[in-house]
Amino acid sequence: MLFGTFAEQDFFEYPQKGTYQGVIINANMAAHAPNGLGAFLLKKTSAQTRYLIDPLTHAFQHEPGVIVNPEGVAKSSLLKLAKAYGEPVSEYVGRKPVLPIDFSDKGELEDFVIRCMEFQRNQLAKAMLNSDVAKYLQNSIKDEIRPYALIAPYFFMSETSFKQWLPINADAARITVENSLDREKCFASIVVGRGLLVEEEARKAIATTYEGIPLSGYLIWVDNLDEQNATKAELLGLLDLGTRLHKNHTRELINLHGGYFSVLSTGSLGRHTFSGVAHAPEFGEYRPVVPVGGGIPISRYYVPDLHVRMRFRDALRMFSSKGWLQSVEEFHSQVCDCEECVDTLDRDIQNFLRFGESNPKMMRRGHGIVRIDFPTRDARKRCLRHYLQRKRREYISAIEAPKQELAKNLIDGAEKYRDIAGLEGVEHLELWSSVLAEHESLA
Repeated sequence: MLFGTFAEQDFFEYPQKGTYQGVIINANMAAHAPNGLGAFLLKKTSAQTRYLIDPLTHAFQHEPGVIVNPEGVAKSSLLKLAKAYGEPVSEYVGRKPVLPIDFSDKGELEDFVIRCMEFQRNQLAKAMLNSDVAKYLQNSIKDEIRPYALIAPYFFMSETSFKQWLPINADAARITVENSLDREKCFASIVVGRGLLVEEEARKAIATTYEGIPLSGYLIWVDNLDEQNATKAELLGLLDLGTRLHKNHTRELINLHGGYFSVLSTGSLGRHTFSGVAHAPEFGEYRPVVPVGGGIPISRYYVPDLHVRMRFRDALRMFSSKGWLQSVEEFHSQVCDCEECVDTLDRDIQNFLRFGESNPKMMRRGHGIVRIDFPTRDARKRCLRHYLQRKRREYISAIEAPKQELAKNLIDGAEKYRDIAGLEGVEHLELWSSVLAEHESLA
């Protein structure tokens, strides 16, 4: 899972420690709160949990307005990160974006890459070693409190900019490998726009460029790729790029922001295209590279057979229309029997409303005052626990269940909800089934 905020840290040991194989932490958070994150890794994860620090170097290539505060000064966490990375980002942060030409000097690029590597190696490892918790650790465990892999500095590649950024990204990956220590894994981060997915020549160019660099693996992030609304060409392009990158499964490939389609792609149904899929506890199955402002929080209930997080009132309407809220037994049979749903309903079907509990507030919107229902803290927690339990089942089934069963479940889910969700509400399931079948036929 991706680490979002400290308020969510308890969910990294939910339903138990070791549920998640890895934690991915953004470098600006590691720069801002190393001691807190060190304590989190020691207390809230198991000894077997890996962690990665995303160097987040792409943040410095965008228009400065996305990383400055209302006073026009770069956010403090990014200022700290820029200072650790040095030039050219330390010189430009908050004032102008870095450009490919700023890395034209190979010596300066190498210095920049090495500073990024040192930050990942030491920032949280030192914090953990110096923490009060560390004195209770065995020496063998102390030797392992370093990142699972070092991630080379990277920059976002769009349809128009990838030819300029790709050589620099590849050089950064090559320098990372050349300066790595014994047994130290090195990953490259492939962060691209959706348009590149549908360009076969671009996919080939990216894979070919990295092929000769002895990397251990990759992170991949496609800008704002919502798998439930993606096109067939985009999904096939994603699988094709992944297949090209992992080199017959000799390299790891983690989708940094993926949903159920990507989860299925980790198993035999998707020809094991990905070795891992990540998301944050409350968001992150898709995410834009350039951050935008958050919306008003609403309760969302994850509908298992649709593999969709849906507004609670919409889920309530659908379940009621189908007759699944007539009894607890019917609900658990037709919708969900996870531990959170069993505990929340507590043998009373009326308790399903607890997933949508809210507090009304009057807010100014436009030229008027409107009432907005904000979910209660308990309602958000119930929805989140339900979501995480269902995701855990999805990961396990993607690996362990027969692929014929997984493929059938997609079609069965579409049939089950078509009469109430409409064609648009189930078409993603049918598209996923079609894309995965076509991908398999290309083997």
